[in-house]
Amino acid sequence: AGQKENILKIHSGDASTGDLYYTLSEGEADAKLMNTICFDSFTLGNHEFDNTDAGIKKLMGFLHGEACHTPMLSANVRFGKSSPLFAAQPPEAVRPSVIVERGGQKIGIVGLSVAGKTKNSSRPNADTTFTEETETAQLEIDKLAAQGINKIILSTHIGYRADKTLAQQLRGVDVIIGGDSHSLLGPDTLRQYGLTPEGPYPTRTTDRDGNLVCITQAWQYAAV
Repeated sequence: AGQKENILKIHSGDASTGDLYYTLSEGEADAKLMNTICFDSFTLGNHEFDNTDAGIKKLMGFLHGEACHTPMLSANVRFGKSSPLFAAQPPEAVRPSVIVERGGQKIGIVGLSVAGKTKNSSRPNADTTFTEETETAQLEIDKLAAQGINKIILSTHIGYRADKTLAQQLRGVDVIIGGDSHSLLGPDTLRQYGLTPEGPYPTRTTDRDGNLVCITQAWQYAAV
């Protein structure tokens, strides 16, 4: 990939919990690994909230302590007053979207976190809330479109099945790069290696206007 031009490096969430490295370093080891790649964006997954909003703030400090300063994204999180991220300003804020430029073209990346699962199964602060994914995504797409951005990527942490439904309900999205469901996409020939793809890579569908939307998934555990 390093030999290709115009590469986008997008992380769709759940970077910072679940393994020994995380337990011992509270996310610092994970952030150091991420900083070797310098992601263009990182969407909050449900597990980013496992240690309350303070855990996100700590992870952000690790990510921004080096040269990368990867933007953290989630258009549908609303941090409460008890949160260390309440009213934070860039670059120490979780943003709804980020605009990157490749080959002279501006590209909008919108982050979207799974709402119900995060609130009910993780540990966000009690006054931190999540808005409904579809409506929130469309509002952010429309804001970017109003700025003349006509290339839109959704970096979602809502799952493959939800991504397919979401694409058909929106206007103006070109690509969805999703996480959360640990879904492997690819040809059926992968089955000869003991793998079970859930769909083709990319999965092609259409938006509300009948325009093509390509959906990919991050699979799981940094596997490639």
